This record gives sequence, C-alpha cells and structure tokens, in this order.
Amino acid sequence: MHIRTFRAANLQAALAEIRRQMGPTASVLHTRQVRDGWLGWLGRTHVEVTAGMSDEFPASEIPVSTTASPADPMALEPTGIDARDPSSDVSIRLRTDSSDDLPASLEVYRSELLQLGVPHSIAARWISSTASFQATLGDHSSPLTWAEPLQQTVARNIKIAGPIRTRPGHRHVVALVGPTGVGKTTTIAKLAAGFRIEARRQLGLLTIDTYRIAAVQQLKAYSQIMDLPMEVVEDPGDMQAALERLGDVDLVLIDTAGRSPRSDARIEQLVSYLDAAKPDEIHLVLSATSGLDSILTTLNGFSPARPDAMILTKMDETPHSATVLAALEQSATSDRGNGRSLPLSYVTHGQQVPDDIGIADADALAQQMFPSAVSRQHLEAA
Repeated sequence: MHIRTFRAANLQAALAEIRRQMGPTASVLHTRQVRDGWLGWLGRTHVEVTAGMSDEFPASEIPVSTTASPADPMALEPTGIDARDPSSDVSIRLRTDSSDDLPASLEVYRSELLQLGVPHSIAARWISSTASFQATLGDHSSPLTWAEPLQQTVARNIKIAGPIRTRPGHRHVVALVGPTGVGKTTTIAKLAAGFRIEARRQLGLLTIDTYRIAAVQQLKAYSQIMDLPMEVVEDPGDMQAALERLGDVDLVLIDTAGRSPRSDARIEQLVSYLDAAKPDEIHLVLSATSGLDSILTTLNGFSPARPDAMILTKMDETPHSATVLAALEQSATSDRGNGRSLPLSYVTHGQQVPDDIGIADADALAQQMFPSAVSRQHLEAA
C-alpha cells in the first residue's frame, strides 16, 4: 500500500486533491488539524490528511510532488511519505475503504470513530450507510450536522430485547451471568427493588456465588432491606428444592459467580447450575468500560450458557459508547462472538439502588457515541 500525507487549508480541499492525484480508490487513513508557527503559536491552522492506495496500482502513477500555486500558499503539499514500509506511518493500521461521494464532514466522523477504537470495517459501514440513507430521503444536500443521521444509523443496528416481563401468579426465573467485576449483584438488587417497589411483584432471590462470602452477604443485606426471601445454593442438585422454598413468587432473580470467559471448566460448572434451575431468561452482564477484544472474548466464552439478552453496566464510567456498540455489532459476524448478536435489555449508570438502571434505548446509546457535545462540535467545524 502507498501512503501519502497532504496538507491543505481545509478538509474539502485536501480530499479533492487526494482524489485528483490518487484516484477514487484512495482511502482516508487519518486526519488532524495542525498549526504552523513556533509551538503552534502565531501560525495558521490547516488540515493534514493521510491517504493510502493499494499496491495493485503502479508506483509510477503516483505523483511524487506538486507545486503550490503562488496565489495560494496554502495549496496542497504532499509530504512524500511512502508506506510500502508499514513502519513509515502508524496510520496504516486505520485503513478504511473510501467513497468518492462521501461528504467531507462525514469523512471526519469516520476518522474520529477509528481513533475511538471502532474497527475500520464497522466505521466504514456506519459512514457509508449514513450517506446512503440520507440519499434515499431525496435530499441531495448535506445536512447541517451529520451527528444525528450517523446516530440514527447506529441506533438502527442496535437490537433491543425490552425489559423482563412478569405476570402475577406465574413464576418467572431469570439468571444473570458474566465475568467478575461487572456488577451482577448490584444489578440484581436494582432489578429486585424496581419489581418490588414499582411493579409490586412478589420476588425471591437466589445465589450460587458461594466463592465470595462478601457476595452472599451483600445480596442477603439487600434481601433483608426489601423483605425478600433468599436462598443460597451450593450444589446443582439442591437447586429445585431451593426454588420451591422461595414459595409462590412472581419473579426469581438468580445471582451467579463471576467466571472467566477463558475458563472452560468454570463455564461448564455454571452451565450445570443453569440446567438445574431451568431459567426462563438468562442475561449476560457486560461492562461498558470493556474494550472490543474483551467483549468478543466474553460473548464467545459464555455462549455455552445460551444467554438471551445482555445488560450493559457502568455506562457512567465510560466517556463514549462507540467502542462497545461496535463490539456488539461485530459479535454478529465474528467467530469470537460466536456469531450471535444478542439484544440489550437494561443499561446501568451508577451504584444507586434502584435508581441507576433503565431499559436499554437504542437512540440514547447512539447519542453517547462520542465523548461529548464539544467533540461533536469540533468535528462539524473541521
């Protein structure tokens, strides 16, 4: 792959020159704003764009230099970087497909997504789908801000399971599974408080997390505060008897011990408890602070438990949702995600019981794609 870095007064000029010199197959790899002058002071701001072209094009067809117009000292200036040696520019790792018809401001969003850790294939898919959908609306002019169309594209790809549904007089058993430290016990308490106080359901709590004494004590404290029956199960053979001892309740919430998704033996042990409990629903709990690799590993590792939905926790501890949403989308096609795209049921955003939990909302999650409104304004101004 041949890599060139261009400088121009603005992004639109840079992209136009890239397409003129490198053709429509060129890929935008990286963009940034830089300022001339001493330590960035007293200089002019301009845009630096790194673009790449496949090695299948002869090197002789790639212009090696261009002359700035005397009338425009800020005309495009290729820096002459040749990335046939991949070490010449780290941005080669951010390669994405490029489209001739993408608006310049939308290209900037793609660069931002890549910097946030979104895989290039998913970033390209989101961006191209946004542009295509906008074109189908019959309005060929670019919107004043691409933030909303992009968020709508991502939201359409988020599957939502909806909340746990119960009926008075019909026992519904729900188990929460997941790695250590994602907040399963606290989430159990939030769900229990919501169904007890707001939905006025009869509940029972059950835990198989006997590996951590603190976990049993924590759940027992919640059960006492909410005046709920609770059972501790240490062997799968005791599961049915424990469920019966909970009595005639509308909902049973089962807390499980955190398992490493890489430990087949521990996952098999978890499955034996679940087989004994025969839950109506199994929710996989994931932390929104986890990276893409960790989420895919978790989805694959817990696939033997056959989860029906996912709960995202710690949304208040992550600056943006772009990476986790990309991981959920990639899980549908990745072998490590086991080819399953699980829907989201709940999202938690703090430690307060029962306040900091809500039913998953695709639009709300997509609106948190970027770190802040300031970041979005910066993108639109580029």
